[in-house]
Amino acid sequence: MTFAGTMRMATRQAWQGWRNGEFGVLLAALFVAVLALAGVGSIAQRTTDALAEQSRRLVGGDAAFSSDDRAIDAAQRDAQRLHLRMFRSVELASMVGSHEAAPQLGTLKALADDAPLLGPYTVRTAQGVQRLPRPAAGTLWLSDTGAQRMRSKLGGMVEVGGRPLRLAGIVVEEPDRPLNGVELGPRVILPLSEVEAGGLLGPGARATWRVAVTGAPVAIAQWVKAREAERMPGARVETGDDLSPQLRNALERAQRFLSVSLVLTAALAAVAIGMAARQHAERHRQIAATLRALGAGQRDIVGLYVGTLAILGGIAILAAVIAAAVLQQIAGAWIAEQLGTALPPARLLPLLQGALVGIWILLTFALPPLLALRRVSALAVLRSDLRTPSPPALLLFALALLGLLALFWQAAGNAQAAGILLGGLLATTLVLGIAGWALAALVARAGRGGSGITRYALLNLSRRHRLTVAQVVALGTSLMALLLLLLVRTDVWEQWQATVRGDAPNRFVINVQPEQRPAFDAVLRRLDYHSVGLSPLIRARYIGPSAQQRGRPAPEGRGERLADREFNLSTADALPAGNTLKAGKFWNAATARNEFSVETRFAEQLRWQLGDKITFDVAGQRIEGKITSLRDVRWESFTPNFFVLASPNMARELPATYITAVRVPRGDTALASALSQALPNANVIDIDAITGEIRCIGDQAALVIQVVFWFAFLSGCLVFVAAVAATRRERITELGVLRTLGASSAQLRNAQLVEFGAIGAIAGGIAAVAAAGIGTLFAQRVLDLPPTWSATTLATGAIVGTVAAMLAGWLSMRRHLHATVRETLGAGS
Repeated sequence: MTFAGTMRMATRQAWQGWRNGEFGVLLAALFVAVLALAGVGSIAQRTTDALAEQSRRLVGGDAAFSSDDRAIDAAQRDAQRLHLRMFRSVELASMVGSHEAAPQLGTLKALADDAPLLGPYTVRTAQGVQRLPRPAAGTLWLSDTGAQRMRSKLGGMVEVGGRPLRLAGIVVEEPDRPLNGVELGPRVILPLSEVEAGGLLGPGARATWRVAVTGAPVAIAQWVKAREAERMPGARVETGDDLSPQLRNALERAQRFLSVSLVLTAALAAVAIGMAARQHAERHRQIAATLRALGAGQRDIVGLYVGTLAILGGIAILAAVIAAAVLQQIAGAWIAEQLGTALPPARLLPLLQGALVGIWILLTFALPPLLALRRVSALAVLRSDLRTPSPPALLLFALALLGLLALFWQAAGNAQAAGILLGGLLATTLVLGIAGWALAALVARAGRGGSGITRYALLNLSRRHRLTVAQVVALGTSLMALLLLLLVRTDVWEQWQATVRGDAPNRFVINVQPEQRPAFDAVLRRLDYHSVGLSPLIRARYIGPSAQQRGRPAPEGRGERLADREFNLSTADALPAGNTLKAGKFWNAATARNEFSVETRFAEQLRWQLGDKITFDVAGQRIEGKITSLRDVRWESFTPNFFVLASPNMARELPATYITAVRVPRGDTALASALSQALPNANVIDIDAITGEIRCIGDQAALVIQVVFWFAFLSGCLVFVAAVAATRRERITELGVLRTLGASSAQLRNAQLVEFGAIGAIAGGIAAVAAAGIGTLFAQRVLDLPPTWSATTLATGAIVGTVAAMLAGWLSMRRHLHATVRETLGAGS
């Protein structure tokens, strides 16, 4: 048969299959898989881009350079040479006062006339909320907490460095907020000209000059590289990679959380496709045998069915990609409306990735059963019981496993997440298969001793033991995936949200002197506030050895910048709360000698390893020790955490101040006021801005997850339909025979409910246990959250599995329960 002839036959078969709904489940599952990966992947990409844009806004541009002196001329010259847009600002500390509040140390941010780069500030003025580029001459803006501390109202006068300026606005949104997101004392934003006129930038002024730039990525990279090459102590290069650990962890957790939803959705669809393709191959066995009897060769059979699959699959994938493009626009607009911010435009890459994964699913899950039709013998026309030789089961399993692995890896983008999910899925499948086999064996014995319709239903499970195992595996796998997603979506997500929505500290107090600790505790008792405990803070600079001296590649990017900065060291007698030991052994405070414990990612960025000796300079004093442990840190706990801890014997004699975290009502200024009187040197840092950013990230991820969950639910329903359809024709024929023997509709209905109820109970119970176990492991190892276990999930899984299986079986057969014998036998033919 020619290629053209084969394609004509394939087109006719595809059209007939489309009209009679023969490919319904397969095409629906493929459509859902591609739509989820392409549409939701596109939404996720736009959300990620929005978060990246948010990090750019925190930097103030694509990159920024700051120095504690005015040595920024080279940075400005390079920006002009590379045709980058830039703006300048300067930050310094100065006394700020008003008629209503005593003078106190505040943070000034002075803007040049070219600020800002990434959109105006959102400011509440006497005329309402406005978007303005910078304060006008003779005026200033205060942060909300700064206005509360100064007890100032709009239009009032605020003195900065002895110079009175009118309060013209309260800052609602600051596009170029420093990356640490903190507020040290009242935060004042004013024109650079006012600072210069007030003489605050004279000789000896401790000011940090800053240049932020934006432009072409290549030019930005060159500019950043030049800044890093000439960097000196006190200078700093900032990019979007320098997000605070809390924000970076929140972003990464949101992405991992989304990835598991996409993985499970696509995996469920792949299972439904595989089952539907196998059923299609069984139905076409006689057709393939007839073609062989008429002289068709194996190549003709392969061409016919592969052509049919390619035509229908191509149409389904194309339709899904078009629907995905529409979906991401609608969902993107909805998410933007919910969050009150516009999302960046869509990219083409997620749509292409979804289409490619759809093709891969077809090749690995749908194609193998159809390829087996080429081995059908012509004798199968006469003998329906003649087995069709098929490729080795292990080969088909390997192909399916390879497809799943590629799918998991592509969607998760994380080896550990993919390993946990794929390993959990395979283990669950194995347990479900064993349970299905045991169910068939046990009910065979129980059925022989029974009578009536119950005996018939139980013996059916044993007689169709291979299909019983397949149905238990399919129903259990889909239930496990749905329960896992529900578990992660609710229990795990709520645990994480509680860290920023509940009683997490929202103020840091720094610069408490050792002799002031009793006075600080007295202030907290008087205000009825509670701290997490004072921790020593030691300023240190790393002095070696370098990575090159150890024979390792030099740190790059953020790692290179970190190595040149001052560190905040601390010490602890025991492993701090919220820290998890990753490698090595944490010290015994009584016996430890010259040991360091380092945060895992920080060590990776600086190319440090367990066992390395490192040296720091602390106020001219040299300390040296060995890295004896690596820790993972839950930065979003908002308690004092440190990249590097030193053993108590080293830290005991080092100059240190103390830091702690306190929870106060939002907008409260009582703590800052009390400490300004009792401990004038202590500073209160407001971190509500950071928790607000993390809540924003969580809300964005949660909205996208809601969309993904319904795709997963639809995929799970398709698996149910495919599992029930596996025995539909055989069941219809049996119904006809039983009706001939006098069985009533009620008896037939009860038989179906008993059979599917037994399958659902086994599948649901195992799925619930598997979901709880995998969910706990995923929470601990991937999301870095406390383990989650819900007894309600176990009971709900078993009940839902039983009810869903019984409902699916009844819905698929209810039309034939009341049909005549002739109609029933005709439907089963």
